[in-house]
Amino acid sequence: MSKRKIFAALISIGVGLCLGACQSNADKVAQAENELKQAYAAASDEQSPKQKQVQEYVNSTPDLHRVSWKVCGDGKLSVTMNEDLNKGCNETKNEPAKGFFQPAYVWGPVKEVKFVNKPDLSPSLQITGLFVKSRGCVSLGQPGEENFYRVSEFTLKKANANLPKDSKTEVINKQEKQKILSAVIGNAESELTSLRNFGVSSNGLLPTGSTCPTLDKWKKGF
Repeated sequence: MSKRKIFAALISIGVGLCLGACQSNADKVAQAENELKQAYAAASDEQSPKQKQVQEYVNSTPDLHRVSWKVCGDGKLSVTMNEDLNKGCNETKNEPAKGFFQPAYVWGPVKEVKFVNKPDLSPSLQITGLFVKSRGCVSLGQPGEENFYRVSEFTLKKANANLPKDSKTEVINKQEKQKILSAVIGNAESELTSLRNFGVSSNGLLPTGSTCPTLDKWKKGF
């Protein structure tokens, strides 16, 4: 029910109070409160088809987990260009901030988080992936089989033999889950339109394959 309909219901209730001379004041107040509750209940229950679709998606999928990290020494251009902002670290922030990355989101349950290395084309570098044992990334659209899925990747110097350690996961409450999934659906629709119309991603780049490979696929180069 729209605000206009609620306003109409309020007018109707007011008229009823004025005309209901046969009822006691207490009865009229009780009736008015009941009708107003029904009006607001109807308003909250009324959803657009898209809202219903999102709500069904939220209810039918597992818990959502946020994955955050901080990895210093990443040689990616997007990191080095913002070195004055993030002190040369690839770091996530929940709220968008210049020089920082958005966290990743995966379907739970989350069983384990780990960093894994593989060789880079340059003999002095190595590729390090951050993997989460879960049911896959939200970017895949639907939960998959439990496996280790890569949520982010870093280019590090081989001289630094120690694997990064700074990462964490947290479960998202249902209200925030709905907000995140609504945004994901909107972004996916935009991306699909861009790919269909122009053959490139919404950022103007050619698609580069899976954004959330399993550990086995990642090691093979997917």
